[in-house]
Amino acid sequence: GSGSLTPQGRVTTCDDPDAGTHGASPRQDRLAAIGACALMDVDIIVRKKRLEFTNLRVELVGARREEPYPRIFTGVSLLFRVDGDVSPKVFEDTVKLSVDKYCSVAGTVQTGAAVKYETKIG
Repeated sequence: GSGSLTPQGRVTTCDDPDAGTHGASPRQDRLAAIGACALMDVDIIVRKKRLEFTNLRVELVGARREEPYPRIFTGVSLLFRVDGDVSPKVFEDTVKLSVDKYCSVAGTVQTGAAVKYETKIG
């Protein structure tokens, strides 16, 4: 694998999944970064609302164009899930606020790809 060094001194290791390695590809890391960024915002907002919840998570799928290169993302879908006493409307509003306003990683990708989301309780 190969790696890159962040300004904070963290090393991010990337591998080519087609080569039989075990690390994430840079594309997979980009998807994971979108999910982590949005999920952190959702977690903070739900906690500030003092809602009882557990098992907050997000599942991601990215679509890329085949040609021409670079094979940029043309769409990203996020499915946010949570367990607990959370109103579906409150949860959806929170996710919308995160994805559409606060998540800088999603905002960066949205310039070239539509980012959609869905929410589920339980």
